[in-house]
Amino acid sequence: MTLRDFRRFPLKKLRRWRVPVCGNLLVRAFARLDQNGLLSDLCADPQLLYERWWPYRLLRRKFLQAHAPLVSVVVATRNNEATIERSLRSLTKQTLSHLEIIVVDDASTDNSVRIIRTLALSDRRIRIIENRRQMGTGASRNRGLQAATGDYVTFQDGDDFSAPSRLEMQHDAFKKFPNKMLVLCNYVRVNDRGVRLVINDRRVMKCIISMMFPRKEVLEKVGYFLESSLSEDADFYERIKIAFGEGCEYIVFRTLYEALFREESSFFSEVEIHEATNNAIKFTRKPQAKVSWQAMCARHAKMRRGELEVYVSPPPIPN
Repeated sequence: MTLRDFRRFPLKKLRRWRVPVCGNLLVRAFARLDQNGLLSDLCADPQLLYERWWPYRLLRRKFLQAHAPLVSVVVATRNNEATIERSLRSLTKQTLSHLEIIVVDDASTDNSVRIIRTLALSDRRIRIIENRRQMGTGASRNRGLQAATGDYVTFQDGDDFSAPSRLEMQHDAFKKFPNKMLVLCNYVRVNDRGVRLVINDRRVMKCIISMMFPRKEVLEKVGYFLESSLSEDADFYERIKIAFGEGCEYIVFRTLYEALFREESSFFSEVEIHEATNNAIKFTRKPQAKVSWQAMCARHAKMRRGELEVYVSPPPIPN
């Protein structure tokens, strides 16, 4: 059992940890103290203890404001009128302020576009691209990548939220480890009331969509997303690792991203939910999703053997 595994799922690991005499007592004590998962959250991200303390936030804002190259954040969204304002404000309030926030609206039929336009009027870092027809998540992110001008690129979805220090901490990792090409953080799933959920017995997980990378180097060698709405982020992430080597990745071991649980989202359209409570979800992939996932893994295996090209060409820009 590694320390990182324990920090991500402490109770699960304690139950498997065979300790003579006191093992069961330790599990029961942890479970009793872990009200609403707060103790698990602190195990995963102990810096929360002082980062939420207002003097720390005041001092950081006043004296530790980050100065960094431009970071582009591509936000793909569709029909997220209930969440898009909070999602974008979580980016405009980042401690790393040198940003461009490229919002690609995928032909929303609700009030999302009006909300985004209003926010863009009050913050010039927000730009909106409107798809005339629904194109899907992969195609929408590609439009954002084609419009991006930042030295680094990362992503967020229109119903997800970033901790204020997320972008700064991910960018700082490149300064500490200049040989890395890919920096991620951890995430949790939350419901519409903000309650953190346990997903298939996992609470804190590695966040693929949080990936940040140097824009020019990755686009030249890896190209763009597959134009799909299922696992296209996992495919892009794996292709970066294939192109630059497994050692190109660094994980900022902080819980800096919250992903909203919605049964109608693209992710949950490919799974069958077997159990859902106020704070836990259990699911399995649908048969067709399993087939697609296996096919993707087979493609990646061919790429590693040099039998298939990693690069995906840029799509034509719609008129």
